[in-house]
Amino acid sequence: MAARPLPDAALLTITIQPGGTLPSANANQKLGPLDSVQFRNTAGFPVDIVMTNTLSSIQNLVQGGTSGAQGGSTPLNVTLNFTILNHNTGQPTGGPYSIQFGIGPLPITITADTPSPDPIAIPIGGQIQFTADGSYRVGWTFANGQPANVWSPQPSQFSQGLNTPPQTALAGGNGQTLSYTIVTDMAIRGKGTVKIGT
Repeated sequence: MAARPLPDAALLTITIQPGGTLPSANANQKLGPLDSVQFRNTAGFPVDIVMTNTLSSIQNLVQGGTSGAQGGSTPLNVTLNFTILNHNTGQPTGGPYSIQFGIGPLPITITADTPSPDPIAIPIGGQIQFTADGSYRVGWTFANGQPANVWSPQPSQFSQGLNTPPQTALAGGNGQTLSYTIVTDMAIRGKGTVKIGT
């Protein structure tokens, strides 16, 4: 089932479950541009929540604690990813997970044939947008290695700079983990992973 946007100015509480993960129903959220999000920790240990962009990372959210709300003060049209870490060990326990505010892409930067962030997740129907330090050819595959045509648009090449328009995930990618390979004219290869929905 696709995540549905919440009404404007809503506060979403995301509960981190025992073990430091999220239930699949909360793994990829779509919010309105003025919504905010807070995290409640029931992991059984303190956690760090590391954001890829836009919102501040949360350090040492104690067991039973709730973070302050983030977002909501100015309209946001962006997708961000976050990963949950065990604060005591520094080890990842869950993620990447995604939150889409309004209608906005998850920014991905390619530098020296390396995408960042990677791996990533987006909600069903979510968007990604690449900014590249040069020109790259790109190919997409499903986890089984078969070619994937699940973006609109789906360019075969990224140009240097911001690539527009953003790529929107089509229904054929729902619930899939996709890989992409990037190649320069000098045959340098990079790769990345995108999970669409749960």
